[in-house]
This record gives sequence, structure tokens and C-alpha cells, in this order.
Amino acid sequence: MKSTIIKLTIAIICIFLFLQGALLMASDPCTIQGKVVDQKGNPLPYANIFLKGSVEGAMSDKAGEFNFQSRSSLGSATLICTYIGYTNFSVTIQLKSGETITQEIKLQEEGVKGKTVYVTASAFTAADEEGVTLNSMDVVRTPGAAADLFWAIKSFPGLQQVEEGAGLFVRGGDVSETAVYLDGALIHHPYRYESPTGGFFGTFSPFLLKGTFFSSGGFSAQYGHALSGALAMESHDMPSQRMTGLGVGLAALSIFWTQPIVEGKLGFLLSGNKSNTKTMFELNNSRKDFSEYPSAFDLNISTVYKPDPSTQFKFFIFRMQDKVGLQVDDPDFDSHFHCKSSNAFYNVSFRKLVGKKLLIKSNASISKFGHDIHLGVMDLDLEDQMVHGRFLGERELSNHFTIRGGFEYMRRKTLIHGRVPEEEEDVDPHAPSNEVETDYLSHKVSPFFEWDFWTPWGFKVMTGFRGAYESQSEEFHLDPRISLVFPISRYTDITAAWGVYHQYPDPAHYDPYVGNPKLTSMRATHTILGLYHQKESTIYRLEGYYKKYDNLLLDDELSNYSNKGHGYAYGVDVFAKQSIGFASGWVSYSWLHACRRWLDLPVLASPYFDITHNFTAVLNFDLPCRVALGFSFRTATGKPYTPAPESYHSARVPRYQKVDISLSTLRSFFGSNMTILYLAVSNVFGRINVFDYRYSQDFQRRSPVESSFGRSVYFGFQFNL
Repeated sequence: MKSTIIKLTIAIICIFLFLQGALLMASDPCTIQGKVVDQKGNPLPYANIFLKGSVEGAMSDKAGEFNFQSRSSLGSATLICTYIGYTNFSVTIQLKSGETITQEIKLQEEGVKGKTVYVTASAFTAADEEGVTLNSMDVVRTPGAAADLFWAIKSFPGLQQVEEGAGLFVRGGDVSETAVYLDGALIHHPYRYESPTGGFFGTFSPFLLKGTFFSSGGFSAQYGHALSGALAMESHDMPSQRMTGLGVGLAALSIFWTQPIVEGKLGFLLSGNKSNTKTMFELNNSRKDFSEYPSAFDLNISTVYKPDPSTQFKFFIFRMQDKVGLQVDDPDFDSHFHCKSSNAFYNVSFRKLVGKKLLIKSNASISKFGHDIHLGVMDLDLEDQMVHGRFLGERELSNHFTIRGGFEYMRRKTLIHGRVPEEEEDVDPHAPSNEVETDYLSHKVSPFFEWDFWTPWGFKVMTGFRGAYESQSEEFHLDPRISLVFPISRYTDITAAWGVYHQYPDPAHYDPYVGNPKLTSMRATHTILGLYHQKESTIYRLEGYYKKYDNLLLDDELSNYSNKGHGYAYGVDVFAKQSIGFASGWVSYSWLHACRRWLDLPVLASPYFDITHNFTAVLNFDLPCRVALGFSFRTATGKPYTPAPESYHSARVPRYQKVDISLSTLRSFFGSNMTILYLAVSNVFGRINVFDYRYSQDFQRRSPVESSFGRSVYFGFQFNL
């Protein structure tokens, strides 16, 4: 059956390529160009311009100008322009083969808006807003990303391909060293099917989000509690129209409903997802032996209220459950891994524009996470509860000077009880174990203040401080940070950043029996220098960085753990994105060298996430008749592993390599209907990637940890009204 599906898939792709290629050669493109300005005629850079119902479009450059071509939308079409803080613009235009259309777009300001910061070091966005690197359609269409935001972000430079999952390992940092926010609220458990290396998918569907900001280093004083990276997500605002949707895929069923109740003042969004992967794993002949196939359920309700144009309240409720069970093959024993998780998140956020210069943003959230995990001798139950609040005020003193400041408060209570192995890697059901009874309670208060301004010499400075007081250690620290932007031409900037970052250990490390209640915070220093070029639909980035780590956790015979660990990481990241006619794509490359004396590392050595070379290439084609075809290629240096007791991380597993293909078409069967049909082939060449080796206690036998699938197929549709 698998062979038949593969042959059918290849045949469909070949037919699409032939037919669409023939149509493509038969018509000349129509060119759409123009300029985006505000009410005073000032140019608006990085606005998003696109044709409704298609994936054709461009961004305005620093002069507000844009230019792109269309082949698939000839005839009557709607041109749309979106820009944060401004009302959406739309106009009907007539597209004719071989002609050029010039359209000036003048945008009107909205009541609630924020100050735009165009370029900062190591910053990437995924939204239909300013400074776009990957827009929301790119996230959904990225082959191999399974429409998951975290998987799509992993195509950025600076992220390492460590495991078969969505975990964000950033520039020589562990997955736990990236902070994740939603509407200003800190999310401690942002993954589904959570594991020590993150999880297989991100918790939140990209369809719940209007945009994201991701920084791989050098992020501003607004973000804290992280040594390596920051991901800030924003959920959708007021729905503009009623919409109902149904999604059906090989492993999932989803529904959503948006409803304006009082136009411009009150509306809500409801969505739910149910996934059961049994059919998908069985159809694609999974290499895993599941006792319980991965399954999950989530429900989201979001309500937006605007009492007046300058004020907005947003209520966001999210509930999720997931579970999985599978056999673990080890040279010394056979065991089963069972995991069940529940995640609840409640957040209210508030935005208020006072006058025309002062913006106030705040939020208050409660999150509850439960996690039951069983593997051999390990048997743990975890309950993690957090109350989080954040306040930010931003004042524009002039066109060249802005200040912002605020504070965060976090109360985290964690209960862990059960058993863990005496030796961290030895989970044999008969291995010696220790009892764990963690009762962790911490209060953190973090004030921050920063300002950005244009200097008389033409470059921009963003600098500030972030403080933190933590009750468990009774420690206070103050972190300085600075970021610079030097324009060297109309389209090119030099960027630089330096900053100090602190993060507290995971609550499990404070356990009085297997941890150390007297641990203090860990510290990292980032130094970054880069070159950034953007012109129309072209983006190029080149960055070099150096990170120094201090006070890392280190195994200690007397106190279990101490803060005597240290390390460093340095590397180079390259990113290029280009759109030419009906084709668009990007490539990213990262070179990394990282060393740590950390946890159980006996010497200063490469940690398991020291992946020297990472390369990703993505190519998308927007073909006639609203058909999209995408290819992606990913390769990475193999992960370090220990082949013998005295040779810690002296060898590497074989190189990671994967090729994916996606095919989708957009159809309207009646009225306002929009239906997306999609087909994806993952790991086209059926390569079995090895992520690690499990060794017997005497190191004489080993078993590989391999990818779940060889070649696999996924298909489905999204039906909207």
C-alpha cells in the first residue's frame, strides 16, 4: 500500500508540474508597482502588499516603494495592504498580461498602535506586518514544517537541528534557554508531547496568531529569563467578519469560528483541534512501536473588546491535553515510555493609547501544567502553576526619541514527586533510584527601562537595563543591553548588539534530595555584529556572534549541583530570501562551535546541541490556477555522542539530511468559500536519520535512536466560509 501511495504522489506532482508549466509559458506576467505613504505623504517602509486569495505580493522598501509580478490572478483582483497601527487598505484592479499597473496606497492611522522598530540585531519576524522575514503564508507553506510555527522558525539561521522535534536550540544554547511569550505572558511549557529536548510540536497553532517576533540573541530589556533566545507571539485582534472553517487531515480534525458581535467593538474567536496519529503512523509504516499513538485535544476561546478606538481588552483562554506511549529499545533492557500532559492558560491583556504619544500595555495570566511520565525506573508526576503579570509604558518624546519602561511579576509553584535514577542516563527498571519530593515556590520581580533614538550622525541606538529579584535565592541583578543600527546606504544597515542575560535553573534542580535549594542564577553575555540588506522582496543577513556562559549548573558530589559551570559559543549565521516572479525562497546557513563544562560533562567539551553546520533551503512556486508547489532541503552535522567512557562526545552520528515536498491549491466552490487542498511528502528519499546511540553499561553493544519515518505522506483540506 505504501508503494502505491508513493507512486500516486509522484504521478500527481509530475502532472501538476507539466500542466502548470505549460500554462505558465503561455502568459506574460502583469507587473504591479507603487508607493505606500501615510496621511502626510511620508513613506511607510516594510508594509505588506498582496493580492487577495493568492500568495503573490511584496513588501515596501525604506522609501515605501514596492514592485511584484502576477501570473495566476489575471483579470479582476483585489489589492490589499496591511501595516501595523494603520487601517487595512484594499482596492479592485484589473490585471492584464504583459501590462504594468501603478497604484499609490495612502494608509490611515488606527487608534491603538505601537512604535515601529524596523531593524535590530538577530531579530526575525513571521507575520504580515513590518520587518517581515517569513510571512504567515510562508509558515504554513514551508515544506516539512507541518504548518507548525516552531518547525518553520527552525529554518532560520542560528537554530540547530538536534532531535526529531520542534525544540528551539539557539546558537549553542539548550532548548530550555529560549523564553516564549504570548500576548506578553510568559509560557513555560510551549510544546506538545513535551520532552527534555522540547517537544514534537509547538503548543499554539499558527492560525491562532497574527504575528511573531523571534530573536536569536541580543534581544532588548523587554525580554528576560532566558540565556539564548526570545519568541514573542501575538494572538489575533478584533475579527473583521464572520468566518467558519473546518480542517480535515490524515491525523487531525480542526474547527474555527470568528464572529463580530458589535462591529468594531466586540468580537470573539473559537477554535478546537483533535489529533489522533494512529492512521498516519500505520499508513506510513512508522518505525516506532507505539503502545498508545500520540493524540491531543485543544480548545481556544479569544474575546476582544474595544470600548473606544484607543482602548482594547483581549481575553485569551486555552486548554490542551496530550498523551503518548511507545516502546524504548535499549541494549540492556526493553521498556515503555508513557507520558500524559495537560496545559491550561488564561490571559487578559490591555492596550491604551493616551493622547497620541503614550502607549500603555499590560497583561495578567494564570497557567497550569500537569505532566505524568513513566520510563523504566523513572516515575514522575509534575504540577507547575504560574501567575504572571506585565506592565509596559511607551512614550514617544519626538520623532527621534522614544522611551519605554515597565516591570514583570512572576509567582511560580512547582510540585514534583516520584522516582528518578541515581545515574541520569540509566533508566533500567531495576536500576537504583532516588525519591524526589520537590516543593518549589519562587517570586520574581523584574523592572526594565530602555530608550531608542536617532543620533545626529545618522545611526540608531537602543539601550536599557533589566533588573530582577528572585525570592528563592534572594538575589538581585541588573543587566545592561545595547543595540546599534548604522545605515550605510538606502537599503543596507550594519547592526551590533551587546548584552547580559540571566536565567534561573529549572525547579527540579532545587529538590532538597537530588538537587540544591541554594542555587543561584546562570549568566550569559552576547556580542553580535551583522550586516542587513533589504530591497523590495530581497533580504540578506550576515551575522557573527560570541556568547560567554558563567554560573552554569554542574554536577557536584557534595551538593548534587553547584553554579561552577561555564562555557562559550561562537559562530556565523547567513540568511537570504528572494522573490523573482512566480518563484520565491530562502536559504539559511549556520556555523557553530560550542563548549561547556555543564551538568554531567566531565570536562570542557561539546554539548549534545553543538551542531557545527546547519543548512536549509526552501523554494516555493506560485503557479497559475492558484496552485503552490514547495521544496525544502535540510542538512546538518551529526550530534556528538560518547563511544567510550573515557571519550566524552568524541564522535558524531551520521549527518542529518531530509528533503520535503508540498503541493497545495486554493479553490472557491461558491460565494465566499475558500478551500485549500494540500499534499505533503516528507523525507522524499526515505533517509533514516540517526539522532543518538544508546549504549549498554559495558559499552559493548549499542542501539541507534532513529527518525520515526522513512518516506511519509500527509494530506488534507481546509474549508472556510
